[in-house]
Amino acid sequence: DFNPQNMSNTSWAFASMQFQYPPLMEAMAASAVFKIAHFNSQSLSNTVWSFATLSFTDLPFMSAIASEARRNIKDFGAQALANTAWAFAIVACADKPLMDSLAV
Repeated sequence: DFNPQNMSNTSWAFASMQFQYPPLMEAMAASAVFKIAHFNSQSLSNTVWSFATLSFTDLPFMSAIASEARRNIKDFGAQALANTAWAFAIVACADKPLMDSLAV
């Protein structure tokens, strides 16, 4: 099973190497939408950072990340907050409720 930790690690590895493989990113984004409630704050922030680093934007994925991040914002450390804010800014995906939550 490709769980949230596996998705986070895989997307991070691809982003760290600047290796773009759109079919994999599309598959991970689609899968993440259905598993988003199982992502912890680190997996959420690392995954969205990785997608943004690769300039890959999937609106349902970004919406799911934003929604789950808002629900669990109290669990985010400084690095997770920064990575999440950076990722949404880089892909120009404005989610005002998320940005308001990150600013508190």
